[in-house]
Amino acid sequence: MFRLFEKIAPETFMLRTDERTCSTIYLVEEGGKRLLVDSGDGKLPELDDAPDICILTHGHYDHTQGVGRGWKVVLLHPAEFGFAGPYISIPKNAKKNPTSPMNFGSHLLGFFHTPGHTDGSICVLDRKTGVLFSGDTKFSEGEYGRTDLGGSEREMAESLQLIEKIPYKLLCPGHGEMEERQ
Repeated sequence: MFRLFEKIAPETFMLRTDERTCSTIYLVEEGGKRLLVDSGDGKLPELDDAPDICILTHGHYDHTQGVGRGWKVVLLHPAEFGFAGPYISIPKNAKKNPTSPMNFGSHLLGFFHTPGHTDGSICVLDRKTGVLFSGDTKFSEGEYGRTDLGGSEREMAESLQLIEKIPYKLLCPGHGEMEERQ
């Protein structure tokens, strides 16, 4: 499992996809425990083994359909459960993410509600490494996620302003290239 992951920070890895419609998948691994940020579109056989925790940045199928039936802890922002936009695919085993800070080994994860792409979009900051997993809210080179799939330009603008206040070092978006903060 996870043999195609590339190390991007201490105990943090990225599975680069061919960008057909699959999101980038991130892995934090420490002490034999595994946490995934997003699960891809389900067409990647490398994800057969269940992670200990899977955090979904939002409910679009290209981020959620890789979730396995046997995965015990799958977290998604509560607003996604009622979001009626297109391409939403909520895994049956997904639970509402309380979005309070979470310890995963020595990693302290902070959650930021960043609506705009979808109602329940989030960013996840690993305070230990400075990595910000931004889903489809913020991409590299100043780009940002679509708002025409049930999202909101106004909320996206507010979310992008919030992200600028987050003390991250490395932006890890749901698609495209990573970007070091200047």
